Amino acid sequence: MKRRFFTNLFILLNIFVSTAAFSQIRYEAPIDPSAKKLWSNDSSRVKCSLIFDIPSYGFASFVTYSGRNLRSAMIIVPKLGIREPSVMRFISTKPSWHSHANETLLGKIDLYEGFRPYIGPTLSWKILSSLSDGNQILMPYTDKKLANGQNIIPSLSPIGFDDAFKKYLSCQEQLIRVNFNDIKMTPLVFRLKTDELTAKSQRILNEQLEYLKHDPSIIKISIRAYAYDMEKAPENVSLAHDRAEMLKKAYTSIGIKEDIIEIVPFNSLTLNTKESNPVADTSVTARNALITLDRDNAMINKDMEVNVPDVGANTGEND
Repeated sequence: MKRRFFTNLFILLNIFVSTAAFSQIRYEAPIDPSAKKLWSNDSSRVKCSLIFDIPSYGFASFVTYSGRNLRSAMIIVPKLGIREPSVMRFISTKPSWHSHANETLLGKIDLYEGFRPYIGPTLSWKILSSLSDGNQILMPYTDKKLANGQNIIPSLSPIGFDDAFKKYLSCQEQLIRVNFNDIKMTPLVFRLKTDELTAKSQRILNEQLEYLKHDPSIIKISIRAYAYDMEKAPENVSLAHDRAEMLKKAYTSIGIKEDIIEIVPFNSLTLNTKESNPVADTSVTARNALITLDRDNAMINKDMEVNVPDVGANTGEND
């Protein structure tokens, strides 16, 4: 009788363990060198990406965008999408080949049906830091429509992370430090009685030129150049003309087509009245030149216009 009791208990325990094992669906990298290939990079002057392919699940992408203040985020792309509202947690723990591993909740985000999970800069960098320390990241959530309420647990592996992370950081050093809003209206100052820009204005123009190489949506560049530093009006007109032509040449030298560059006409005082030029006023004309850009909204590179809310910040157990 006692033997039968322990036999039945053993069977029940096996059933319990088996049920527990199937109460979650895990997506993780294999524990072998092939896992290194799951990390990859995609780099340009406007966006840096660090990508991890999650076997059978989809992928996660850490991205940093150009601009005066670099903006970073993490985006998760499940192949089957998100089918119902839930909460995704981000848990740092030692890789599965360790026998004992403590878990730390780095943060969490709300999931919404039909939307890709998005993680803001604060939590993204906490995840990157944990991976850099050799930890894996578990990202559990539930989805009754896809998994009958079981935990779905995609994970990020530290195997191969370090090399890809170094490339990601190196890419960030090469990002353009301006975006369209920074340079859509650019005042410039020339040296006295010359068509040569001041050192500061030359740096500003160079930043704008570098940006324009990567934004095909620009459909018009307007140049307003002024001169008040010569003794006679004709000399001012001539100098203003030379300044405008110098700027036009700077744009054509990087491949900008002449037909989208407009030099706004100036009168004998090189001052457009407010009636003919609404942006003209003392503060503008005192700067000697003003460049304005117009664009085709249908051609905008969305990677250059990304808003990066800090989703998931201050949601970890140590925050």
